[in-house]
Order: sequence, then structure tokens, then C-alpha cells
Amino acid sequence: MDASKPTEDSGQAGEGRVALLLYSDLMFGTELQAISRKAGFRPVALRPGSELPAGDILVVDLAARGDWASSIKAAVARNTPVVAFGPHIDADARRKAKEAGAGRVLSNGNLARDLPNILKEL
Repeated sequence: MDASKPTEDSGQAGEGRVALLLYSDLMFGTELQAISRKAGFRPVALRPGSELPAGDILVVDLAARGDWASSIKAAVARNTPVVAFGPHIDADARRKAKEAGAGRVLSNGNLARDLPNILKEL
């Protein structure tokens, strides 16, 4: 599989809403996909550096290796909401995500608690 191309989840499709999920950690990826599906979104997994397809939200793991800031900027240019998450102690990554245009930046610990409500608001 080409890691630079998006991979669509083979599970249930939502009501046409797409959650773009940029991550490199499989643990967070599995959690993101489950949260997205439960909220009615079709998860599309992306790898850092891949082309950004159309979607209704972009969720970015700030610990992912690669140029996630460009993905945030591309989503913002399309008026796609962006939620970023990462270690609460990585203030530099959190600042860079906000500067790139992420509307919300969550700590890893708050991801499972806050993301379902954010998705339901869309």
C-alpha cells in the first residue's frame, strides 16, 4: 500500500460526511476511526504528506511525523474545520497547529471525551 495515498475505511459509511484523519500512531488511528463512525462520519485515513481529499473535518495527530501543518493550512483554505491533538506538554506543536489554522487543539487525554461532541456539532 502506498502510504502517501488516503485509505478509506471499509466499515459502515456515514450519511456522506467524511472525517479526514491524519495520524501515524495506529492506536490513535483506531480510536479516531471508531469515534468518527459512531458520530456518523466515514473515516478516511491519511498519512502526513499525502494529498488532502475533500472532507467535512480534518483531525490531525500533532505527534505524526511529517508536514501536518501544510495539511491544516490546506483544510483551512477549503473552509474545512480542523481539530488537532497531541501531548499536552508539547506547547510548540500546539502553537504551530493554532498558527496553521486549527480551530481546536486537544490534548491526547481529552481526545476521546471532546471529539465526539465536536463531530456532532458539525
